[in-house]
Amino acid sequence: MHKNTLNLLLLCLLLAGCARTLMPSGGPRDTTPPKVVSEKPESGSTNFEGKVIRITFDEYVTLNNPIENIIFSPPLNERVEYTTQGKSVIIKMNDTLRKNTTYNILFADCIQDFREGNKLSSYNYAFSTGDSIDQHKLFGTVTNAETNKPEAGCFVMLYENNIDSLPLTTRPHYLTKTNAQGDFIFHHLKAQSYKIFALRDINSNLIYDLPNEFIAFGDSMVQAKYYATDSLLMADINALITLRMFQEADTVQLLAPYLNPQRGIYHFSYKIPIDSFDFQIESDTLIDYFLKINPTRDTLSLYLKTFFQESAIVYIQTDSARTDTVELLPYKTPRNQVATRPVLSINVGNRDALYAPTLLNFSYPVKPVDSVQMLIIGTHLSGKDTTEVYISIPDSFVMQVPIPFNFEPKVNYTIRLQDSLFFGYNDATNDTLVTSLSKKTEKDYGNLIIHYKVDADNTADFIVELLSSNQKTIRKDIISSSKTLEYKHLLPGNYSIKVIEDRNANQKWDTGNYRKKIQPEKIFFIDKVISIKGFWDIEEDVELRSKE
Repeated sequence: MHKNTLNLLLLCLLLAGCARTLMPSGGPRDTTPPKVVSEKPESGSTNFEGKVIRITFDEYVTLNNPIENIIFSPPLNERVEYTTQGKSVIIKMNDTLRKNTTYNILFADCIQDFREGNKLSSYNYAFSTGDSIDQHKLFGTVTNAETNKPEAGCFVMLYENNIDSLPLTTRPHYLTKTNAQGDFIFHHLKAQSYKIFALRDINSNLIYDLPNEFIAFGDSMVQAKYYATDSLLMADINALITLRMFQEADTVQLLAPYLNPQRGIYHFSYKIPIDSFDFQIESDTLIDYFLKINPTRDTLSLYLKTFFQESAIVYIQTDSARTDTVELLPYKTPRNQVATRPVLSINVGNRDALYAPTLLNFSYPVKPVDSVQMLIIGTHLSGKDTTEVYISIPDSFVMQVPIPFNFEPKVNYTIRLQDSLFFGYNDATNDTLVTSLSKKTEKDYGNLIIHYKVDADNTADFIVELLSSNQKTIRKDIISSSKTLEYKHLLPGNYSIKVIEDRNANQKWDTGNYRKKIQPEKIFFIDKVISIKGFWDIEEDVELRSKE
């Protein structure tokens, strides 16, 4: 009985396997975007009087965020309705159209097929409410003024009148949008000149009215032109419009509430980096202190050498124009935190740098000490040797001291410090420190020599920055005339040169201001990657000239 049941089960499984139906492979994936097969009315129609446009494609389609990706130019006051019906896109206008006006509808990567999502790129549909349709064009590109990268998806706007207040108060006469490469084109324009802007519109009202919006503007009117073919348009490089987009400088300084992360430390953070500052502190007792500003110059840190009991008043004057008054309170341990002895953190800086001093860094200014023993153990082929070195802290407020030892290249060292050797002015003391380091050799570095050539009639200074492969500034120099600079002891890798045309000679990049008709200072990158190799010297010639 058991054997017959088993045979019956195997027979059922075999039949089920034989009867299984497989889906066909279906062939290669469809990568073709939808194609227009009919337009009602046809694109280019004149004397348009309707409210609905139907565009039909060769396959089922969907719309990707039509409110953002379909641009009506000139823009309408009432919202346009966009729907799909099978293979058709339906456009319903609820606004009254202007008389004798050519309208252009740009579908910016909005139409895609239903199955694979293949997009129809930059499809245009145009019609006119008059007897003729305008045929002139304008084209160009928008880049970020600070990075030189393309500004994708920003509005580009045209005005028929040369009035400076237009983008601040009025919606544009014509509108388009940049593609992923920052390029834009206006179709079906009148044969006239226009005032041109680009806008990163945050509140979607097509008006430059927020301080955090980005803008770009042309210095003069631009002339629309007629092109019989697209090839003639692309060949007309002289007609290419370049707009550099920027955000105006925030001139309203703001000091955030201070931070008191531990006893004796207070951080004052500013919204805008500060160039200069004057600091005063008043208390019922004489307060000695140490100030430190961070590399980006937007945070000022106060370290106390002596402490107040109740409170203290701080006066901070920044850039000789603003004074902030702040009341400081003594540090209190948070309720959910157990009060413990503060720890003076120590770390070793420039561990592998051959041409930089090896540093002992402290987390708080340390009290003077005559002699502190440090053990340095070097591991050589012949064995290990131990050296005793002694570190002294002068009678000053310091957070960093060099280690008085000549570290040899390619030798593994271990550094040992006993606990409770250094004391911070906040009564913190160090834990035991055991750390290792090994210095590079001179063959691990290369040198770069650049001969900068500047025209004799040049009127602007140039800020020249040597950048690493991750765009970190290695060195910055100000150049006003031809000179040779030597960049010594560079690590192997790829480097580049960034140049800022410093028109006002304030040694920093300045953004633009539309109301004052000031364009942002120009930034450009030398079109060459400089490859540094160990134990090699590289020489380059770089020509610096004002960009048109």
